[in-house]
Parts: sequence; structure tokens; C-alpha cells
Amino acid sequence: MIKMGCEEGKIIVHRMGIDVEKFEFSERRKTGTIKILSVGRLVEKKGHEYAIKALAKVVNKNGKDIIYRIVGDGPLKDKLMSLAEELGIEDCVEFMGNVEDEELLKLYKESHIFILPSVTASDGDQEGIPVVLMEAQAMGLPVISTYHSGIPEVVIDGKSGFLVPEKDVDALAEKMEFLVEHPELWSEMGRHGREFVEKHYDIRRLNKRLVEIYQNLIRKENNNDSGRGWGWVSTG
Repeated sequence: MIKMGCEEGKIIVHRMGIDVEKFEFSERRKTGTIKILSVGRLVEKKGHEYAIKALAKVVNKNGKDIIYRIVGDGPLKDKLMSLAEELGIEDCVEFMGNVEDEELLKLYKESHIFILPSVTASDGDQEGIPVVLMEAQAMGLPVISTYHSGIPEVVIDGKSGFLVPEKDVDALAEKMEFLVEHPELWSEMGRHGREFVEKHYDIRRLNKRLVEIYQNLIRKENNNDSGRGWGWVSTG
């Protein structure tokens, strides 16, 4: 927008958000099998193949009792299922398909770690800020994701989760193994994530802020101020 001639001072970034009250926070405790969750269409930019490869490294190295649940459907399902079989971890990966909202909330609640290793697809397709990262953190899940697009704006590396370079299986495996071996950190990271989402991505706060923005612009227009020609960027 700046390159097109809009003054930088007239650009307002207003984020999208979630209904935080819908996603109930809960402390994470290690109970039996460790459950790792991903939510997203089975397409290249979601990076599921890298999570599966990372999981194989962790499981084959330490024989950890882990189940990786993948919610979503898409054109890569058969390829991802075959990959899990080739790596010998088909018993550790569950392809859940599409689920209703109530079932998704249940899966969030009973999981211990959330992973979404997004990448830039071969055709250039990218994420914005995945809403599932807001949802997972709102519910208290520590997350693992990537330095991709707007993701570093919603996941605070080392606080609410970990970020790694795109397609870096070794880095994903390292962070996955670290969280698996340190369940005492889950609750603290979950609290950081919940607080961050409440502060920056609560749809109620954002709606109030949007009203304030419009009111201020109308005020400027009525005062024949420099309110004309404002630029808008909505992210999410």
C-alpha cells in the first residue's frame, strides 16, 4: 500500500480474532499416551508431511507413547497415510477427517501439544495467520509452528510455544521431543498463549476497537481533517 502511494501514517492494521469464550482454557497434565494434534486441510502449505517425519524421528529414537491426530481432509490424504506407513508409524498417526465443532473442542481439550508446521507451497500459496493457532493457544495448548507468513505474530517463540524454520524436520523433531520430555512446561506455556490471545485476538475487543477506528475517521472527515485516503489491512 505504501508502494502504491498511501502514507504510512494512514495505514491501520486491524486483526481478525476468535470468540475466546468459546475455547475454554485448561491446564495440561501428562496422563497416559501423549496426544499431539494438528488441524488443517491436507494440502501442501499446512506442512503435515514434516510433522509426520519429525514424529517418526521422536518415536523411533525413544519409543515414546505418542499418538498424532490430524483433523482435516484434502488431496494429500493418501500420500500422507502412505508416508506414515513407510516410516513405520502408522499406528501412531490417526487421520480424523473433518469433524464437527463440538468434536474439535473435545480434541483440543484432551490433547497435550499442538503442531502446525506451515510452509510456502510449490505454487507460492501461503498462510495468513492460521485461526487454529489462536484456538489451540486459547485452550491452553503449547504449540509448535514455523517462521512463516504471519505466524510469528501469534506464537511467541519460547513463551507460548516454539517456532522453527520451514521444512526443517530435525528442528521440528527437536522441539517435539523437548515438549514430550518436559510436560511440566505445558501449563506455563499454555497460560502464556491464553493470555496473549485474550489480549490481541479476542473478537470482542477487536470489534470495539473497529468501532473506535470508524468513529475517529468519521470525526476527522467531519472536521475536514486529513482523514481521506486511509488504507486498511486486515490480517488473519
